[in-house]
Amino acid sequence: MAKDKFTPVYKISDFNAVDFLNLPDGALEFETKIDQINYRHDLFTKHYKSDFFVVFLVTKGKVIVEINLKEYCVAENSLAIFTPNDLRRNNFSNDSAQYSAVVFTTNFFAKSGMFGSASDLINYFSTQFSPIWDLKRSEARSILGFIKQLSRRKETLEEHPFGKQLLYSTFHTFLYELAGLSRKYMALINPAISRKENLVRDFTELVQKHFVDDRKVKNYANKLNITPKYLSETVREISGKTAGDIIDLYVIQEAVLLLNNSKLSISEISDRLNFSNQSFFGKFFKRHTGLSPKKQRNAH
Repeated sequence: MAKDKFTPVYKISDFNAVDFLNLPDGALEFETKIDQINYRHDLFTKHYKSDFFVVFLVTKGKVIVEINLKEYCVAENSLAIFTPNDLRRNNFSNDSAQYSAVVFTTNFFAKSGMFGSASDLINYFSTQFSPIWDLKRSEARSILGFIKQLSRRKETLEEHPFGKQLLYSTFHTFLYELAGLSRKYMALINPAISRKENLVRDFTELVQKHFVDDRKVKNYANKLNITPKYLSETVREISGKTAGDIIDLYVIQEAVLLLNNSKLSISEISDRLNFSNQSFFGKFFKRHTGLSPKKQRNAH
């Protein structure tokens, strides 16, 4: 568990300590939960933040949550969306409440291949909009179906030769389904996007354009007329990642795309991504993915 000066910031693995997700130790980036009982624990009753996104659907009863100091009642068939930037606290209402959830980090989103290319798709993950959507029963059933699909994909990840690709594909479809519903339920509660969120968007757009030629945080900070420290702190606060992490994510995503979908040699890909040599590219890639470029290509 990481902490800032006042508020604890939890990782997915921290919930294992209270038997919430029953997850193995280690760096966890994606999880689902089906018909989770409204678990009571001090971990949830005090204000906290997380380094992951949460989409959860109440399937029975109701759950009272506090998001950014505002209390919401999430009733049956209602959807709640939390971001790493949200200040949260759970005020439990009854022991019979149940929900199903999808939990994922920025890193998982990037690895899925959508990072930077889907800003319109996930703009509902913003403090501009209400985090609670009161769905129709048929819509709630559809979302629950997607959550169950994601759960099955994760459980059978190692059993299928393309298990990871199937998980990512199902995750993308889930996001598209949410995007479609957002057009109907995304209520504007803050007319102006926060200055920090706007800064992260501007930074992300710059990185998307220049990550091949420029990987220095200070250069992006200069373009945005802020200090590198402030840029990294703001990006971490909003996304859960540092500015350097975001740049690296773009590089890795492009590298994976080229390795999986081009006839370029590894040396040519290294040159295209502006690495000084193939050896340095290989070490960079393995540090971030756990695989060598060759193994990545062979695994696809």
